[in-house]
Amino acid sequence: MNDVQNQLVKSCQRLESGLRFGPEGLRACQFGAIASPIYWEAGEAGGLTITKKMVIEKRQWLLDQLNDPTTDISCKHCDMVVEKTRQEIDLTKLGQIDLATTSACNLRCNYCGFTAENNFVAAQFDDLAILKEFDLEDVQWDSVVDFNGGEPVLLTNLSEYIDYFVEHRIRIRFMTNGVRYSQAVYDGLVNGTMQWVCTSVDAGTPSTYFKMKARDRFSQVLENLARYAHAGQQGGGRLAIKYIFTADNCGDDDILGFLYACLAIKPHQVWLTFNFSVFEGDYDYSEEIKAYAKMFGLFRRHGIEPVHYSVGHLALISQKGKSMFERVLGAIKEDEKKNQILPHLAREVVVDGKVLPPGIKILNPDQRGFSRNGSKVEFNGSTNRILLAPPCPQSIALIKSEFLSQKIIGFIDRDPMVKGKRINGLPIFSYGEAVELGADLVIVASPPQHRADIYHQLSEQFGDADKIVVQVD
Repeated sequence: MNDVQNQLVKSCQRLESGLRFGPEGLRACQFGAIASPIYWEAGEAGGLTITKKMVIEKRQWLLDQLNDPTTDISCKHCDMVVEKTRQEIDLTKLGQIDLATTSACNLRCNYCGFTAENNFVAAQFDDLAILKEFDLEDVQWDSVVDFNGGEPVLLTNLSEYIDYFVEHRIRIRFMTNGVRYSQAVYDGLVNGTMQWVCTSVDAGTPSTYFKMKARDRFSQVLENLARYAHAGQQGGGRLAIKYIFTADNCGDDDILGFLYACLAIKPHQVWLTFNFSVFEGDYDYSEEIKAYAKMFGLFRRHGIEPVHYSVGHLALISQKGKSMFERVLGAIKEDEKKNQILPHLAREVVVDGKVLPPGIKILNPDQRGFSRNGSKVEFNGSTNRILLAPPCPQSIALIKSEFLSQKIIGFIDRDPMVKGKRINGLPIFSYGEAVELGADLVIVASPPQHRADIYHQLSEQFGDADKIVVQVD
């Protein structure tokens, strides 16, 4: 029995605890261009009362398929698959949720698959009833829902979904096109129950917006985003504005129009990415990459570091995605040679290819001290109370550090949905609580795209940047 439990098998976190509710039905996940095998088609799911036990059985079926050498399921081509022992696998939890059961929308984006297939439909099965099969104790500490569609603001029972996620302490990433203002979204940003609200604008001019989305709502969307940005600036959730580069929006008018719209609205982050619906073919992304690099450079010259959205998306699951991102970085480097960033505008510098604030303390590889401007310093004997920010795989890995483990007193996160949860026995504190704890040191260990933002927030919160050290890969 022990031999079986210690046997190495292939698995994936989304297989073990994920659920993707789509117009097509229910499956473990759909990540970028890769979708896991379907559990139930939408029509079939609509005629069933799907229980937690049935979901667990489907997860076991998919795990068996993944480890069967005679199958060729899509999951076998995903870079998120890892090896672990059977005893490390738990199929009973609720983790990553992709909620897109309805494709009903008030836009007709020309890069959207629903537009191409004219497949705008209401939900054919009760996704909320399936979610309610999972109790609070089933929810993982890092559980999150990507609430999308379709356009989720059109849901007549939107408040029921929000209530469920809040009661089960599941973080909400809400994807809205911004056409219709929602007080529920505004309130979620104010109180922090919505971790992120993201809108894909994809244009810098009204004419391009209309060409791409078939509705003349450009100015209305910008007005609604300004409201949401104001809500997020009150200290709760965050607003991200996204730009998907396609063949239609690479001109200078759109690049500059989008840039200055964002400078006026002041979202927490700007996300840049591509239209991946043509990714699997031989489509030439040269013009989009050139426009991407130009926009990225312009934002940097205005003191803003855009997020490479594909780093946590397509580049995470496929070698082709990684290769494309390398092309993007090459184009950005060429743009930087031609256009120098003014020192007083640059909030970040690049250290070993990583974007970080200037003059920052960088955790040494041996984790016993830090480097600053190339000089190494050991932690002194009074460094006995360490906090990690935020709770994520990078920070959790530091718990295993022989030198740091006995000094770590917990994690900190600005998200109220995770406050009070525990990871390996260590509590998650809010930013306000962290200041009162009197920590000697805060180590920021996060994905690269979030490091600078977290560093600046913590520096303001603690009023002492010398207490902040950042880990670099």
